[in-house]
Amino acid sequence: MITFNRHDLVWLKLDAVRHAEYAGPAPMEPISALSLLHRWVLSGYPLIVARQEDVLPHCLRVGLAEPPSWGKKRLSFIVNSQGIEKHQQGPNLANVLPGLPQHWQAGAVALQAFLDEHNIAAHVYGSSAVQVLTGLPCLTESSDLDVLFKPVSWLEAEKLCLFLIALQTEYPEFKVDGEVLNPSGQAVQWRELHRSFSDPNSKLMVKTNHTVKLVALATYQQGFQCPVGSAA
Repeated sequence: MITFNRHDLVWLKLDAVRHAEYAGPAPMEPISALSLLHRWVLSGYPLIVARQEDVLPHCLRVGLAEPPSWGKKRLSFIVNSQGIEKHQQGPNLANVLPGLPQHWQAGAVALQAFLDEHNIAAHVYGSSAVQVLTGLPCLTESSDLDVLFKPVSWLEAEKLCLFLIALQTEYPEFKVDGEVLNPSGQAVQWRELHRSFSDPNSKLMVKTNHTVKLVALATYQQGFQCPVGSAA
C-alpha cells in the first residue's frame, strides 16, 4: 500500500480532475477552482500532499500553490488516490541548489555540506520545489527555503537546529524555514524545536500526516526510537 506523506508531490491524471472536489480554503466558485486545477494538471505540474484530516478512504487531500504570476492562490482539493499518475518526495536540496537565487547560494552550499557531513536527508518543499519542478517563477524577495529535515537520531536533530541558528547569523540573507521530522512521523518547525532546548518541560506543536497537536518535548524525543518510516 502506498503511503502519501505531507509535503510529498503527486501528479494527477487529467481525467481525474472531473472527479476532484474543491475544498477551500478561500471562498471560490467550485467551477473556477476546478478550471484552475485542470489548467495546472494539463501543464504537467505537481500537487502537494496535505494533512489527511477527515478524508475518506481512497481519497487524498492535495494542495495547489499558484506562483505570483498566476495569482498566488493556495487551493485545496480532494482527489481519488486511484487518479494519481506519479508520486515522489520533494526534491533533495542538492538537486534544487543550482536553481536557487544567487544571494542564497553561499548559505545553501554551507547547509548542503553540513547535511552531507552528518548524513541527514533533506527534502525541499514549498515555492522553491514548485519553481524547480515547473520552471515557473515562484520565489520572491520575501521567500524562505522550506526544507523537511529527516535526522534519524535526537543527537542529529540537536546538532541540526544549532547549526541552522549559526547559519542564519552567518548568512542572514539565506532564510531557512521548515520542519524536523522524527522517524515516527512527527514534524516540528525547527525554530520552535530549538527554543525548546532551554526548557525540558516544553510543549511542541507537532504535525503528522493526519493531526496537529501539542505534545511534550519528551514524547517527540521518544519518536527517534521508532523505526524509520513508521509514519504517525
